[in-house]
Amino acid sequence: MRRPVLLLVLVTFVLAGCTGGSDEPEETAATPDPQPAPTQQITLDDLGIAGWPAPDGAIPEPPARPDGVSAAEYEEMTDAVATWGLQAATDPGAVGEDLPKSLVAAIDDAADAQTEPALARATVLDPDLELRDTRMTAVWETSQDAGSVDLSLQTRTAYEVENDEGLVRVIGVLRTQGVIASDGADEWGTLTGWQEFGAADCAIVLDGFLTPGGDSDDQVTDLTQFAEIGNGDEAVTPALPEEDQVDEDFARACRAGRV
Repeated sequence: MRRPVLLLVLVTFVLAGCTGGSDEPEETAATPDPQPAPTQQITLDDLGIAGWPAPDGAIPEPPARPDGVSAAEYEEMTDAVATWGLQAATDPGAVGEDLPKSLVAAIDDAADAQTEPALARATVLDPDLELRDTRMTAVWETSQDAGSVDLSLQTRTAYEVENDEGLVRVIGVLRTQGVIASDGADEWGTLTGWQEFGAADCAIVLDGFLTPGGDSDDQVTDLTQFAEIGNGDEAVTPALPEEDQVDEDFARACRAGRV
């Protein structure tokens, strides 16, 4: 399954975008609509993750303060990242509330640089789906390098959903969000990115939301990888070959196949 490219923003307002294409129109082969056509159910129980905590109780205590940042600033960093991570996973409309204005601006700029800005900012589910349950695990990471302290949180959120035909599916989303405190800098740099599992590829770039999609066996394989990551205690972001990335070239192929 294709997946959005992880986006790293290493300093505020300096962005690394998805692989993008030229603005010039080009001929593309029609891409089949990858909407779901399987008959079997895929539930949280099936994936062995129904016991994950609800999002409100999923974020662990932050790691001990590293050298190079004051206790007051580190507390501000952990509070901001935890708030941002929970908002992005559970409440798209709330992203940015109670966060520093400079951080909100960086989040917005990073999202706007993506092929799918709304989904880069937060998890947006197909409005026609019924959300049955949401479960999450999360893990913090810190690092230091040349006068800077990086703090990030990876959330691994599983959404059990049901469509209007009664088909139950799970969509998994990895999200990484973090801030970078540098000596002498007035504002934090930012770190952000996301990947989905079990979702319809074309819906991501054409509709701006996540809906289940693809062959059921492929969905199970994809979601099994997601569950393994979510059960671990390290932040893992699967590498993607270029041909599996969701970018503007892929968006054009989706438009050609669904017009």
